[in-house]
Amino acid sequence: MSDWKNTFERNRVIPPHSQTARQASGSSQGLQLVFKQIDGLHIKQSESPPSLQYQLRVTLFDSGHQLFFGRTWKSGSHSVSGTQGQSGRVLFNEVVYFHTSLCLSSVVTVVELVSLSTRADGSQDAVGSGFGLLQLFTGHADSSISQGEGRLSLFNGTPRALLHPKLKDPLQCECNPDSSILLNK
Repeated sequence: MSDWKNTFERNRVIPPHSQTARQASGSSQGLQLVFKQIDGLHIKQSESPPSLQYQLRVTLFDSGHQLFFGRTWKSGSHSVSGTQGQSGRVLFNEVVYFHTSLCLSSVVTVVELVSLSTRADGSQDAVGSGFGLLQLFTGHADSSISQGEGRLSLFNGTPRALLHPKLKDPLQCECNPDSSILLNK
């Protein structure tokens, strides 16, 4: 592949909805998230803990227009600790810096947990294992997360569920209380 095609593929950015961009105040706000660990992962008997690898992915989502936008940040791959039949833990200790001028209550951060497995040809297969929504720009956010350390509960499944037309308010979904991400904001 030529150099310009590689550059294009690495630097694609999905723009926000035009109405959301018009509502923004104009000044950009920088944010830092520190993902420490994930607790409560259920290790299946068919999986061997040393070969289990997980990755975090962080994307901005406009819940008003049901649209993902910006770039998706991906962590490195990390192993799970624990034994079969018990809950596992993944230590991440990853820091994410980002900024946006879209400081609106409809804009949330989607944090996805992805399990990674290696195919026979050496490529990786990524499967969504859960996701959480973090409100950054509203007074209704969980005060423990907005002021420092907190836990983000994970929904079952993939964040693609946020695109379903019948889902009007993604923040009202049923949560899986066993899994959570420990983070600092």
